[in-house]
Amino acid sequence: MRTTMRYILLLALLVLWACSKDEEPCYPHSPRVVVAYMAGDNNLSGYGWANLDAMRQGMASAPAGSRMIAYLDTPGENPCLMEVTASGTNVLHTWSGPHNSASVATVREVLSLVRRLAPADRYGLVLWSHGLAWMPSWATGYLTRSKGRMAEPWPPTKWFGQDTGENPAGYLETADLAEAIPAGMFDWILFDACFMGSAEVLYALRDKTPWVVCSPAEVIADGFPYEKITAELLKASPDLRSVCETYYRHYAENPRPEYRSATVSLVGTAELEALAAATASVFEAALTADPEALADMDLDRLQPLDRYRRHFLFDAGSVTGELEARGLVPASLADTWRAQLARTVVYEAHTPQMLGLALTECCGLSMYVPVKAYADLNGYYKTLGWWSRCYPAEHAVGR
Repeated sequence: MRTTMRYILLLALLVLWACSKDEEPCYPHSPRVVVAYMAGDNNLSGYGWANLDAMRQGMASAPAGSRMIAYLDTPGENPCLMEVTASGTNVLHTWSGPHNSASVATVREVLSLVRRLAPADRYGLVLWSHGLAWMPSWATGYLTRSKGRMAEPWPPTKWFGQDTGENPAGYLETADLAEAIPAGMFDWILFDACFMGSAEVLYALRDKTPWVVCSPAEVIADGFPYEKITAELLKASPDLRSVCETYYRHYAENPRPEYRSATVSLVGTAELEALAAATASVFEAALTADPEALADMDLDRLQPLDRYRRHFLFDAGSVTGELEARGLVPASLADTWRAQLARTVVYEAHTPQMLGLALTECCGLSMYVPVKAYADLNGYYKTLGWWSRCYPAEHAVGR
């Protein structure tokens, strides 16, 4: 008995020593940790704190042992990493000064710190900030709202990857985002940001996670209803369709009419390569029939998903549909593309309008069309993996 007691005491001392070295708390291994990366050093900072409070409410019914870890960077405050619990937030780490939260280095540093302070069997990632699909940060000339939409009292929206504390402001380009996220760490990613349901962006992230929750259009700045979805996200195997449905209904059935706008998709990234191949077949057929089919496409005949004066995000289904309607793509090939889309976007929901923009079509993914009029964007667009996979090498728009 004495030998057993001595062993227990020795084991307890070893545990205490392990937990006290480097003056760092000792955390148990969790079945699930959700990381909320909140790049809020911009005009969204107030919404960040509101969302953290909603997460706190959701933690009241979270599965035992699961943890919600949030990184938050806001104007005038040093960035910090905190744990969100049902009773509030506990700061785990505070940086000694401001930094650029829209940088590859910072994303990697934060995720490395999470792995050390919150070891888990499974991780999920919420990417929370401003976002603009694949658009390069220098293309600000496209970001002018039409006068009619500016005049309406619509709620503010958000997108991903902006840090206005930098001079000039920091942004995460598509390639940077793909570089920053480690492969194999996350079994799902949720974009609480505008326009990230983009074929171009998702293709770049296809090896980073099996599932992505995203919006092909805008996301109202209030964001996802975390008080309703946090417990689900923290399950070992969350029902991501249910998360999407909850988000959709939160806005579609909102008591405030101006807030009844939402688009949401659940994308299986394992199918994105096949979708790119199907898209390449569609484009090859169209360009064989008419080499200027895309360069001269009438954008007014497509379903836009952005509210800017110069639309650049279009419903992917409307692009294929227009090529088919013009007789450039046979119905059988268009139907094959749609069948693959259905295997890729396994859930999609949208309201009849998005903040005043009528949504007569919305398949769950956006797509850019490299028309001649957008020559300034086309050069950058050709650096994306989606271009290389879907367009013939000799396609010369923008040169």
